[in-house]
Amino acid sequence: MIDSAADGEIRAVEERAVAAARLAFGDGWQLDRVALAPGRIELLGNHLDYNGGPVLCAAIDRHVAVAAGGGPAGGWDLRVVAADNPTLGVVAFDAESVRDWRNPERPPNTDAYVRGLVAGALDRPNLSLRRPTELAIAGDVPLGFGLSSSAALCVSLGLAMVEPRPSDHDLVLLAQEAEHRAGTPCGTMDQSASVAGGVIRFDGATLTIERLSPDLGELVFAVVDSGVERSLGVSSYPLRVEESRAALDHANRVLGLALPHLAALSIEALEELTTGTDPLPSPLLDRVRHVVSETLRVNQGEAALGAADWPRFGALMTASGRSSATDYAISHPKVEELVGETLQAAGVLGARMMGGGEGGAVLVLLPRDFVGQLEATLRHGFFARHGMTERSGLVHACAFSDGARVRPVG
Repeated sequence: MIDSAADGEIRAVEERAVAAARLAFGDGWQLDRVALAPGRIELLGNHLDYNGGPVLCAAIDRHVAVAAGGGPAGGWDLRVVAADNPTLGVVAFDAESVRDWRNPERPPNTDAYVRGLVAGALDRPNLSLRRPTELAIAGDVPLGFGLSSSAALCVSLGLAMVEPRPSDHDLVLLAQEAEHRAGTPCGTMDQSASVAGGVIRFDGATLTIERLSPDLGELVFAVVDSGVERSLGVSSYPLRVEESRAALDHANRVLGLALPHLAALSIEALEELTTGTDPLPSPLLDRVRHVVSETLRVNQGEAALGAADWPRFGALMTASGRSSATDYAISHPKVEELVGETLQAAGVLGARMMGGGEGGAVLVLLPRDFVGQLEATLRHGFFARHGMTERSGLVHACAFSDGARVRPVG
């Protein structure tokens, strides 16, 4: 799945990690493995994973690399440096010092995820940490875009630091726990996409995946920078999780059911919760409306994807974004402004806010040949209005990627 151009970009990320390690730890530092994990795009299924619903998502050709060498770590179990965050310096600590650790600060930084990964691994008797270890981290997953850079980081850390190699299932759960300990209350969809690679249907109820093989033809998914950075650790994501739990408790009580998650609610049950004798109060009713309708959109989207009916898929993307912005109230005015302008651009089949919300990127489906025209249009419009025209990396056309892997050295 990785083409020669993408392979060159991966090598460049790996080389930046290795260069950072040698600068921090000395020219004698010896590389013995490189772990690599891709970011992801969420095609349909916004906020469904923790509600037990299905999500269509894909690993993309943007990666986090962790270069690892076996000590001496300067007398510590672990020393870490981040090529993309030089102000962090070298972080050194012993593993036992972070047993049961949870991050007291927000938002989390790179070393918080490292500490979270170590603490999570220590809780798993079937896993062992490689120590002493010296690590260097580099990546080209754009930060703040909603492309799950933190999931890619935690997955690659798990592959670099833990032995024997965890099963895919264990790696997903370990990476999720690292994020939780760092302060990011995520589900397992992001990590599952990064580990599996390609396009998948993720089932939030069973935490299982189904691999899909869509034929995009001349189309491409692109992500467009809104200029509004976001972080799950400081967004309303935790509040939406709480609201979903409260809505489920209300629904089960009123309907006399014992449903395990909101995505199991039928359209008929939603109607009862809307007009019955004990309706869901606002905003919980709006949240449930999004979950029920988004679940239906994912199922319709999978059928459209299988039939290569991309105009239909694009329309479902747009409807998903509208529901996310209104019923689930997780978008941002600037993001919706960008969505509206993007939908008017030539060739665009669909556009929506993506990820946890309140900023990040807009996901766009359009012919590959129209990507340059879209960027030019936005540079004369949205980007110009918001003082972004001097910035690079505003539009990323994404290809699907292989899943997380380890490249041994020597």
